[in-house]
Amino acid sequence: MSTRRLLAGSLVVLTTGAAGLAPPAAAAVSTTSTSLVLSSTRSTYGQTVTAAASVTSTAEPAVGAVYFSVDGVAFRANVAATGNATLVLPAADVGQHTVTATFVPQLPDSQQGSTSSAQAWTVDRVRTRLEVRVTGRGARIPTSVRVRAAGEYGSRPTGRVRVVLKRAGTRGTTVDSQVLAPDGGVETRLGTLPRGRYRVTVTYAGDGRHLRERRVQWFRVVKR
Repeated sequence: MSTRRLLAGSLVVLTTGAAGLAPPAAAAVSTTSTSLVLSSTRSTYGQTVTAAASVTSTAEPAVGAVYFSVDGVAFRANVAATGNATLVLPAADVGQHTVTATFVPQLPDSQQGSTSSAQAWTVDRVRTRLEVRVTGRGARIPTSVRVRAAGEYGSRPTGRVRVVLKRAGTRGTTVDSQVLAPDGGVETRLGTLPRGRYRVTVTYAGDGRHLRERRVQWFRVVKR
């Protein structure tokens, strides 16, 4: 047999074998599912709320990050080996909010992303604490009423405080109304008062984030 025929036969065999090879199989992409739980779906302004996401995968463990979204603004948290991610949600204003969790895989060619169902989060106005202190209770010492207002979780109320002073056994009252300072404080100076028993009523009007509050305190002015 000639050399030409041998080469021709080899080419036929090689060509036939290459055409018969199956293309490589595409790598399987695992699907994921993300769930979301809030530590509280109803809180007050300034109260800490934690969001917890759990990511499950049909194949290998989920690797990547979870983006917690509050009203469309996202905050990133890494996914632990257990498939969980947590985040203390940023302070939100009073009202209704929507929270979701979206898993973004580190290797999107091998894992798909997923988003949880939306969770409703309601933020209510917070309770206001009033600290009332009366100084100068002597008949010849000027009397002052010092008030400090603070939100239950450390926020600072704004707005007006009304102080009403009444001496027991009389009809007259002294009224003072002032806007709270940035530190939440206000002082009403009453001057020197006659001896007797007095009632001071302090009322904070409240604002968009803080509830109205009222406090009554009795004191006595004595001769010194």
